[in-house]
Amino acid sequence: MRGLNKYVMKIIHREQTELNPVERKVLAKARRKKFLGMLIAYLALIAILVIICMTAMVKSSEISIEKTQSYQRGTYIFTALSFIIFTGIFIIHYFRAVYPYTQDLKRGLKTVSWFYPASYKTPFFDNFFLKTGSRKKPMLSIPKNLYEAIQPGVLACIVFAPESRFVLLLDINGKKVEFNEENSGFEL
Repeated sequence: MRGLNKYVMKIIHREQTELNPVERKVLAKARRKKFLGMLIAYLALIAILVIICMTAMVKSSEISIEKTQSYQRGTYIFTALSFIIFTGIFIIHYFRAVYPYTQDLKRGLKTVSWFYPASYKTPFFDNFFLKTGSRKKPMLSIPKNLYEAIQPGVLACIVFAPESRFVLLLDINGKKVEFNEENSGFEL
């Protein structure tokens, strides 16, 4: 009965349509959530660098002036290099994780794909997955009712944002799951 389990989903038809206002809100909230999480981490690292930089200003009567100046130079160089590296990493992460959402919102398009679904259930736990064929995320976690709706020959539909790969809707045999920013992590 589950003969399709060993196969990856095969796309039958794909088209692009416009995002509706609700989907735009979901993408905007998901983008905001990712950006704020990234910004908080970045600001925390910058605060640590400021604290490290402030330790260079502490002077002691037991240390000579030359050693104090050497320590200050080393600390300033370390914090400046760390700041440049952190900023570079966060810029790269922004363009990989947040900017695709901005592109999707600017273009205002979503991709609708019809396919024959392939399912997978973990052997020891009741975790249910849909095989996607995506290199980034080969399996998409799905609820049990969708897993049970996957039968041979059943056509399914998945709606996602093309750049961010954020899944907005999954419909298998009339059973739908709409994804939003609370249950995000559903990116292909």
